[in-house]
Amino acid sequence: MKTVLFIAIGFILFSCTFKKENFGKLIIMGDQWIYENDDIYLPHDYFEEVFWQECYIDTPKFVIVEKQNSHIEITNKSIGQKIDFKIARNLEIINVEFDQWFNTFNGRESKYTVEKVIFSVDCNPFECDHITGFYTLKIRNHIFSADIKKYGDYDTVMYYTFHGKFKVYSELEKANGRDWVISQNEIFWGIKDSLDVYNSPDEFAQFTLGDDALYKILKQFEIERSETKEETKVDVILCMIVDENGKVNPESMTIIEEMNSNALIHSLKNCEPLLNNWRSAIYKDKPVKSRICLPIVIKKEK
Repeated sequence: MKTVLFIAIGFILFSCTFKKENFGKLIIMGDQWIYENDDIYLPHDYFEEVFWQECYIDTPKFVIVEKQNSHIEITNKSIGQKIDFKIARNLEIINVEFDQWFNTFNGRESKYTVEKVIFSVDCNPFECDHITGFYTLKIRNHIFSADIKKYGDYDTVMYYTFHGKFKVYSELEKANGRDWVISQNEIFWGIKDSLDVYNSPDEFAQFTLGDDALYKILKQFEIERSETKEETKVDVILCMIVDENGKVNPESMTIIEEMNSNALIHSLKNCEPLLNNWRSAIYKDKPVKSRICLPIVIKKEK
């Protein structure tokens, strides 16, 4: 009976000693957030590395991806910080290590342990080279006295979350720069077109004289149905581009619907109040070019 008891106790101790962390699996999400957007995630990438090189002689490589036969290792470094991921071919997260180093305060040191991970990438890291990833770590920070005799006894535990992201840029993206990458993102997501005209700004262009004044100006240009080929619509649409200075280039003015002559658009191009009294659209706190569309009423037939 004692032998069985000792074996059972020994098995329990063995299991506790060699308990394997379970971090779950890497999540592959084709539709990731836009990496270059400002958010809560700390970035690790080529452009961050270049930025810090302007401040320090030696800076760590911010993203390191090493592929092995059985696993892949992804390392994110920054000034005073390092995160290591080890991921198996079946996408199981084998291990995560977090460390950051600062000058000791009152002789206190920290030991960090990652307890939980949520980690997503835009493609399988074993199959593609240019990876974008976002992760959130739950971290246990054990703070203790480096020298009890000298600094006294101190021992406490704190928990917090860390949000990080990384991107492995292509050589084309590196050569063209971060602003170019951001511009391509905006075109891809339909925020603007290839001519830098914004379709979805944060704030749309506004007529500075007010909506009532704009309505009165547009009313002057109401047309007869005989001037357009539209048989059922109640209006035609004027589209034009308001630039960063709140000005409208007359050559950007177009009528979407098919007209029987150029008389209407010619008159609109010569309307000074319509060309000059605009507050430009805003995107990320900067004035930008934007397209605005306005209705021109088709008069009711008597």
